[in-house]
Amino acid sequence: MTPTTTLNAIRVLLISKDELFVKEAENIIQSDSQYELVTPELIEENILQAVKMEQPDILLFDYRYFPLEETFDVIDDITILNPKTATLVVIPEEELANANKVILAGARAFLPYPFTRANLLNTLKRVHELNARLVLSADTVAGRVGVKQDKSVLVFSPKGGAGCSSVAVNLAIALFQATDEELLLVDGKHIFGDVGLMLNIKTANSIVDLIPHAGNLDENLVRQIVIRHTSGIQVLPSPFSASVAQPIRPDDLFKVITGLQKIFPVMVVDGGNYLNDDVVTLMDTLERVMLVITPDLASLKNARLFMDICRTLSYPREKILLVMNKVSGRNDVSMGEVEKVLRTKIFGVIPADENIALSSLNEGVPIITKRANHPISKAYKKLAENLLEVYGTSMLRAQGEIASDMLLKTSRLG
Repeated sequence: MTPTTTLNAIRVLLISKDELFVKEAENIIQSDSQYELVTPELIEENILQAVKMEQPDILLFDYRYFPLEETFDVIDDITILNPKTATLVVIPEEELANANKVILAGARAFLPYPFTRANLLNTLKRVHELNARLVLSADTVAGRVGVKQDKSVLVFSPKGGAGCSSVAVNLAIALFQATDEELLLVDGKHIFGDVGLMLNIKTANSIVDLIPHAGNLDENLVRQIVIRHTSGIQVLPSPFSASVAQPIRPDDLFKVITGLQKIFPVMVVDGGNYLNDDVVTLMDTLERVMLVITPDLASLKNARLFMDICRTLSYPREKILLVMNKVSGRNDVSMGEVEKVLRTKIFGVIPADENIALSSLNEGVPIITKRANHPISKAYKKLAENLLEVYGTSMLRAQGEIASDMLLKTSRLG
């Protein structure tokens, strides 16, 4: 017996020429009352017209429907013309090498085929929740004048070795030193996180301890889990052991981060260098994204791809703050070339000094506290000042005054 569809059901438009796939997907979707299946008659395979007419919440699209390049074009067109419809692309396992291209084209997510009932329903749920947050935040930006902004930033690099964790740690301390507000540094990498190592923190506490309470974070519990570092910042590290680490559902991560934002007025999250559902959730949830690159062609190439992804996710250009790390001036790609390729201004520059960076890591003492007057430390302090100016606050102790709240009109999230 088919369950009765709920009043506010999530409308799913299914597009495929594979009868077996269609039957399988239909049976699964119709077995859950929170979904309503939409199956219009396509006129000359005009998917855009079908999406425009039906206005589905989710387009469940079979990757094999069109030739490859046409598939990417259709996804891109839907993303631009119908941003409130989230595209979920089903890709055969043997074609997963093209999954990144699907995301670059604008799909909200992809799902390997064959899939189980749980795989499909869980992915539909995640995609809908994510897209609903994106639409809500985009729709409410214009009405946020006068609303106090949270000061939160995700530090991310699309290439390993850029020093993302080092930037996150030193920036967090610099921000704390520049403000009178409590700051939380979160290691967003649930496995292989380095924040605890860089701060010489030895604890079994981690973000995993908060997941069972994601829907209703208690401040007392949070303060039992976070660790106060000698620098004054609060730290939520990643699990110290692989046996403790566990996958975190994007929706639970969203709830934990938004719960923490209610407790800590300033938050820095180390997002690492691997783009996945968790990182996209963090980008959606946090006010700004600090894109860390190094002055080399490989880093520049990945940064360009990352900026393309941000465009497909409908992030305003001003949400992304570009930081060049490990700048030596020797054989570097010029700053002018970087700005030209990425079509964005460089927000901050951190000089290179491999010797002090290595000794700082091995000692578990951040550069900004180890050598406060070092050029790298000064660069982090300047970066923190610039970031606070972006947030429209004069919490800077050096200025000794409180500015009026200013809205970041370009931000989607608050």
